[in-house]
Amino acid sequence: MLKKKLLVGLFAVASCFAAGSTSFAATAPITTPDPTPVSNVTSGPTFEQIIIYMDSGEQRYIPGVLRELIYNDGSIILHENGWVSAVQYGAANIFAYDALGNIKSFTILVDRN
Repeated sequence: MLKKKLLVGLFAVASCFAAGSTSFAATAPITTPDPTPVSNVTSGPTFEQIIIYMDSGEQRYIPGVLRELIYNDGSIILHENGWVSAVQYGAANIFAYDALGNIKSFTILVDRN
C-alpha cells in the first residue's frame, strides 16, 4: 500500500513538471544591474604586516605620519622623528599610520650581538 502511494505521489510530481513548468521560466523578466563606474569605487584603508630583523645598536626609520608603540619589552627605543634604535635582545611592535589611514604593523625582532 505504501509503495502504491509513493508511486502515485511521484507520478503527480512528474506530471506537474511535464505540464509546462518551462513556460513559467520564459515569462520571467530579465534585468541586468547597471555597472558601477570605476571612478566611484573606493577602497578602505589597508593593513600590512612587516617583520624587521635588527642587531643591537642598529637604527632604522619607520615611515608614517603617526606611530604608535604597541608592545616593547625594552628591546628598542622609538624616537619621535620615526627612528628606532635597537638596544637589547627582544621584540617590539609598532603601528604606523599614513595620511590615507593605511596601517603598517612593524614587528621588530632584535638579535643578540
